[in-house]
Amino acid sequence: GKGSGQNWIAEYCAAIEAGTVTVGDWVRRLYAVLSEGIASRRYFYDGKKADRAIRFIEEFCHHCEGRDDLIRLELWQKAMVAVIFGIVDADGFRIWREGFIVIGRKNGKTLLAAAMIAYLAYIDGEYGAKIYCLAPKLDLLYLPRTVSTCDKKCIICFRKMYIEPELSDVTKKRRSDIYIAETNTAIKPLAFSAKKSDGFNPHAVINDELGSWVGDAGLK
Repeated sequence: GKGSGQNWIAEYCAAIEAGTVTVGDWVRRLYAVLSEGIASRRYFYDGKKADRAIRFIEEFCHHCEGRDDLIRLELWQKAMVAVIFGIVDADGFRIWREGFIVIGRKNGKTLLAAAMIAYLAYIDGEYGAKIYCLAPKLDLLYLPRTVSTCDKKCIICFRKMYIEPELSDVTKKRRSDIYIAETNTAIKPLAFSAKKSDGFNPHAVINDELGSWVGDAGLK
């Protein structure tokens, strides 16, 4: 691996093999492939980058429904965040450009997605970053009040994470987006339209509740 920090992927794999966590066959296979790729040096695990994302989520991101304390990630969530943000190429750039995450109901998937938005917005270091929460219905407008329930929940979770002064002091909630002037970063709920999708240059796109997207239009 590269950098310092705990290897959450290796720890999760060890827990899977020891039987202290229960996972499905596809999860077992996925982490076996990831472990083999790191061992063969097709890509690398940067513990420092993985820990930076995990620490940010646990030190700055709060629950936003029923409670408002800081998020505490479980091992499987730490391993997931480590896969996304900690696996890099030889030059230190993240390997994965797209991730498809399947989580059972009421296991905090919207909250985790919102926390990842926060990390990408505040810590990732991309100047002029544009981060979108896509709505599944093609006829929706940009304004948060018109975004579908699932994507509105994701952006609301993100908005309610401004409990920490370090974040709220540099953040402006505008009519159609959330703006961080210091890095010229905007986080915006977006009604997706295949006919109008050209021209966007996103740093990140979050599609919460993909199961509600309809047929071929959703896949596009």
